[in-house]
Amino acid sequence: MPKTATKRTPSKAAARPPALPDKPETGSGALQVRADVIAAATKVFSERGYHAASMTEIANVLGIRKPSLYHHVRKKEDLLFAIHEQMIDELIDETMTVFSSSMSPSEKVAGALRVAMSFVGRHRDGVTVFLAEHRAVTGQRWNELVLKRDFYEQMVHRIISEGTAQGTFIDVPPSVAAKAVLAMANWGYTWFDPEGPLTAEEVADTFATIALRGLEVR
Repeated sequence: MPKTATKRTPSKAAARPPALPDKPETGSGALQVRADVIAAATKVFSERGYHAASMTEIANVLGIRKPSLYHHVRKKEDLLFAIHEQMIDELIDETMTVFSSSMSPSEKVAGALRVAMSFVGRHRDGVTVFLAEHRAVTGQRWNELVLKRDFYEQMVHRIISEGTAQGTFIDVPPSVAAKAVLAMANWGYTWFDPEGPLTAEEVADTFATIALRGLEVR
């Protein structure tokens, strides 16, 4: 029979999870790309898909000639890397505010979901590229992005571990629980409409209710 989640009774000696290491920095291939160039590439990659998109299409959105685009980047993958880096850096910085706050673990779970859904609402095209085209980045630059993605997920992992250590959350594998919590918001890019009947915050609060019903000790 599958093992069921159990409640954990915290002891007075229960320690908080160790602090996160410093946020990973991008070493190789870091580029300073103009914001309007990143925005144009994001629009084209989101609509056409990275592999189908061309540098000519991006240049057309910018209103420049294709050769002029190569003054900003060496190749198409540079633009994809710049999009990914911009997305994950902003998401980490916003989530870190929640993670490092004095809120309770339950409040932090809700806060992390609000950050994620607000991010999806503001950057739908960027999140589409970030999630749908992530494996198109190659080599060392992909390894560096993986470190940042893992760092982001680790923040939610640590929040859940903290809640379990305090006896607030049931004893489940925090890595699995973190993936489940984040998956609710991540797939919002496929269906969430900022002009729809619910705001990003209202959707996030619904997700938080569902997540905390499963995580909190009853």
